[in-house]
Amino acid sequence: MGFSRSKVRVGRYRAASTMPLTLLIGGGVLLLNAATLASYKSLKVKINPAPTYLFHTTQGQVTIAADPYETNDKIRTAFDLKDLEKLGIIPVNVIISNEGDDLILVNGEDVNLVDPRNHSLASLPIGDVVQAVLSKGKSPSTQGPNPQSRLPLPRKDGLRGDAFEIETDLSNRSLKELRVSPKTTASGFVFFQLPDRQMRLAGYKLYIPQVKNLKTGKDLLFFEIEIK
Repeated sequence: MGFSRSKVRVGRYRAASTMPLTLLIGGGVLLLNAATLASYKSLKVKINPAPTYLFHTTQGQVTIAADPYETNDKIRTAFDLKDLEKLGIIPVNVIISNEGDDLILVNGEDVNLVDPRNHSLASLPIGDVVQAVLSKGKSPSTQGPNPQSRLPLPRKDGLRGDAFEIETDLSNRSLKELRVSPKTTASGFVFFQLPDRQMRLAGYKLYIPQVKNLKTGKDLLFFEIEIK
């Protein structure tokens, strides 16, 4: 009887000792799967002084350039996305070079396009860009029971992880309230969707209504950059 009890205890010990290892292995597999879900990669874009770009305008000691990303090949050099061209979404990198002695402020929310008929087109909110990418351009009402949500419901293939990575990257690199120090160059992206999903901005103008000198509190005149 004593031998049997000892054997039972040993058996219980062995069973108990193997459980943490099993859980550890299972947890490792889950972590590995979770790590592979988010495949989106943030890409770095080299920024040059604004006067070196084809489309730019100068006012005083401030130069602002517009660098449109109109093809899939060029879009993929800045964003790990392959659907923007199909969706008709054009990223435009706005580059600001401040050669003056004062800090200036550019508000990205005010930037818009002006078409050849002088009609204004506002930029897309980042949430709309992300939703268009994840839903592949489908109406938000088809994505789930909550059509008011900025993002569609998580789908298969780990798009939940991608959704977070995409929104974070696009938000971080978008043109918001950008402060540009003296003798420096800074940039940020704005996104536009033209009628009929066109991907050419020739004939449009990028309009920046306000650039503020933060030292004097005065506004510079508006910037209008013609894209040919």
